[in-house]
Amino acid sequence: MKVLLAQADVFPELPSGPQTGAQLLVIIDTVTNWIFAGFVSLAVVMIILAALQFVTSGGDAVKLGEARQKLIWAAIGIGVALLSRAFVPAIRSVMGA
Repeated sequence: MKVLLAQADVFPELPSGPQTGAQLLVIIDTVTNWIFAGFVSLAVVMIILAALQFVTSGGDAVKLGEARQKLIWAAIGIGVALLSRAFVPAIRSVMGA
């Protein structure tokens, strides 16, 4: 047991997390890729639901308004997804990397 404890003192503690700005940007890029995929997937589902609601509304103004709202929120979701994709390149251009 003493041998194992003695060897543990020889090895320094490994750092955790990103050590450079480039490593941090890689992590942020991975997260924004997931955000992009999630928002686009949700937006596609919302567009399909809105289209179905438009078709099945039968001219009811309330249902048409709800379908229109779904389309607006889907467009906002796509906008947020595109902004998440533009975040890392914008940071890289500011850093000059």
